[in-house]
Amino acid sequence: MDIRDALAEAAPAASRSVDRRRVLTFAAAAAGGVALAGAQALPASAATSLGETSNGVATIAQALAAAQASSWGGYANGKIPVSALTPVVSTVAGSGYLREDAARQYLSMSLAFSRAVGRPLVITEGYRTYARQVDYWNRYQNGTGNLAAYPGTSNHGWAISCDFGSGVETAGTTAKRWMDANGPSYGWTPTGNGFSRPEPWHFDYVGAWVGSSATANPKVGSGDVVVLRSTQAVGNMPAGYTALLGVRSLRHLSTIDMINSMRVISTPYFEVNASVFYNVMASLSVPLAALTNDSNYWRR
Repeated sequence: MDIRDALAEAAPAASRSVDRRRVLTFAAAAAGGVALAGAQALPASAATSLGETSNGVATIAQALAAAQASSWGGYANGKIPVSALTPVVSTVAGSGYLREDAARQYLSMSLAFSRAVGRPLVITEGYRTYARQVDYWNRYQNGTGNLAAYPGTSNHGWAISCDFGSGVETAGTTAKRWMDANGPSYGWTPTGNGFSRPEPWHFDYVGAWVGSSATANPKVGSGDVVVLRSTQAVGNMPAGYTALLGVRSLRHLSTIDMINSMRVISTPYFEVNASVFYNVMASLSVPLAALTNDSNYWRR
């Protein structure tokens, strides 16, 4: 059995579940259970900054209209199905998705960043659902949260914004200076520098959407190996364990740089639950004992 058959049997749809609590939160908001604090009473000056634009925006209606300039694929802001997005590693649960071209450029940029700065470029938050944006907005309005865009106007909701860690979140650091100077050459612009409350960590991808490439969301069977990332603990390894799997082989990809390096060369990548991870291993004749922190298993 080759790897395409194994994955077809073990992971016919490497599904990504939607956080049920966020769905319920949005449902409550739609029903009036969670109000958008101060929605239409927002001053014009705040609408300008919270709409993440300064292009003549004076009202919430104008901010919402301006946000449409970044729309793509026929989707609504914050309501893009994850099947239309490319997964990336992020630290905020459920936010590890970007538009395919933004993700591709992030992967290349992250490797250049690591070579220059000496550590991986970590995404703290990428894609943001509408429900999460409502929550952030309400916290901002009642004084318990950070600056937040009015729901429906954030580029996080288009999956073309990232909040970065790795030192980028602090103005004046080597990491931040490198990103400000080099990010734009990858299409990632430090727009957070110009917010009413500067956010050095916030970058927007400004490349024009031209549709998915042939390598976007790769399908099973495009190579002899795949990268699998488990969303649950596997064996004695924690959730997030990522491995390069082939027929009778497993290599633990223990750093973001290792993962991103394989993805830059278009190695198929899937996020799966523990059951699917185990089934793929069994189908490829890889024993459970191979699941170690420094695994480099190979057998003829």
